[in-house]
Amino acid sequence: MLRGTIYLTNNPNIIYQADLRTTKIINMDEDGILQENKNILGGTCLLPPVEAKIAEADGNEQLYDMSYHNHLLEPYQQFFIAAIIAALYKGANLLIFFDEIGYTNTTKKFVEQMYIIYGIHIGIIGEQDPALANCYYDNKCIPIWLNLIYSAKIIDGYEFCLQYPPDAELTNPQVIKDLIEEMNPVGNTLQEKFHELDRYRKDLHLNPKVIMPISSIV
Repeated sequence: MLRGTIYLTNNPNIIYQADLRTTKIINMDEDGILQENKNILGGTCLLPPVEAKIAEADGNEQLYDMSYHNHLLEPYQQFFIAAIIAALYKGANLLIFFDEIGYTNTTKKFVEQMYIIYGIHIGIIGEQDPALANCYYDNKCIPIWLNLIYSAKIIDGYEFCLQYPPDAELTNPQVIKDLIEEMNPVGNTLQEKFHELDRYRKDLHLNPKVIMPISSIV
């Protein structure tokens, strides 16, 4: 479902040589290594929080992982990551710059947590280990991606239902509420409306042109 690619580098020359017609740049660096550029999006919100850095200094990897994990699930970070997922969904190629000055193992931990939470494995340019060098996605996370980009109003209800795996359950209460408000499925109760919505999204996988009966607008 995600047609774009996402890689990380600590080499500013790779950033400057990128074709900006097809590549978007995210800068996680805090030290001003990259020159100012309107095409470079600041991404320092993706760095580990202070609590994680303290845990790292104390040699407490478990606390570091937990702090970083929770940080990437915060609303602001989720909104930023939703934009990343939307770009990948639309086929963009993303290039992240991060030089680990003042950090010890953030690059690999960031890649690790993004895959654990969001099923997005960011390739690390220059790594010899293919498991680290390659960009790939875990399609079991398709519901997570769709919930995020629908909540951010990047796709509409029809596209959400069309892309949502037929064997996966709708479980996000806010997304369900928003879908019912947008698509107005027929039904006298919220439960009936939900069942009609669920039936419709499964029918879409058999016939993308199927039309869902809607409630009266009066």
